[in-house]
Amino acid sequence: MAEQGQELMGQVGYLSEFADNVNESSKKCGQTKIVVIDGPAGSGKTTLANSLSGLLENCPIIHMDEIYEGWENALSPKTFSDLANWIIKPLLESKSIEFTKYDWYLEERNEKIVINNPKVLIIEGVGSSSSEISEYACLKLWIEVDKEIGISRVLTRDGQQIQEQMKKWQTRESKFFIENNSKENSDVWIDGDPVVKIDTSSQFVRTNR
Repeated sequence: MAEQGQELMGQVGYLSEFADNVNESSKKCGQTKIVVIDGPAGSGKTTLANSLSGLLENCPIIHMDEIYEGWENALSPKTFSDLANWIIKPLLESKSIEFTKYDWYLEERNEKIVINNPKVLIIEGVGSSSSEISEYACLKLWIEVDKEIGISRVLTRDGQQIQEQMKKWQTRESKFFIENNSKENSDVWIDGDPVVKIDTSSQFVRTNR
């Protein structure tokens, strides 16, 4: 889908297009098809993941927030080693995914997650387009938003008390995206703050490639 031309820039599309694309694609990770959704904080990755998951059969979601281990360790080499060991390796071996997700309030891992034989798996969050995951993905989505809009959304959702952490996080995520060519390596670019009104449960707007 990366070859879509200029005529698609800013065009309203339907999430069912992505579902069709996934259903028609080949499996790259054992018996599972992986979809990654990356982009800056507050861009709408979780909303997109939830909407797309509802259109696909047996499609759980793993959030990168569950993999990170606090602010300082997020996007560290350990994060991506954990992704490979907890998610990719079991799928390649036709085993269940099992890991203990991170609790941001208690600042510890305390809830075990078990996923058995997913037909499709969506991994969403900053860093989900890392090479440890993306080489096994059948569809890579990038959703874009202005930094000021993104941080405003996050602070409205999670509270003003994380404002300083979020400012530092935006710098770190930007550095990661540049170093990993996250946006450029994605199949479709999506506008996380489109000027046209859409139903995010079923629609999206392509942005300029």
